[in-house]
Amino acid sequence: MTNSRKFGEPLPTLEDTTRAFKLKKEEELNDAFKPKFKDTEKVAKILNKDINDVANFLKKHKLDADDLLDVIETGGRRYSLAIIAAMKGNRKALRQLDDLLGFL
Repeated sequence: MTNSRKFGEPLPTLEDTTRAFKLKKEEELNDAFKPKFKDTEKVAKILNKDINDVANFLKKHKLDADDLLDVIETGGRRYSLAIIAAMKGNRKALRQLDDLLGFL
């Protein structure tokens, strides 16, 4: 906290400083997460899927959204459909995506 206290105001309490510290840490975490979130949001929009479904798929298969964006940009509609099928659990589509990404 900064010294923005004016004359006569009470000193900050432990609760005040704890709350300020938590807010600062949350802001730092959100700033670190924003680029990944934007890519996930972009993938969801391209695939016309819910962002939570895309995020769960990425987390389940330990993928990055920017890798899926690369696949979509490379193969267009065909690879987009393969990603959608993989999200639905289609094993053939998952293998195809694995071949494209090389590390699934």
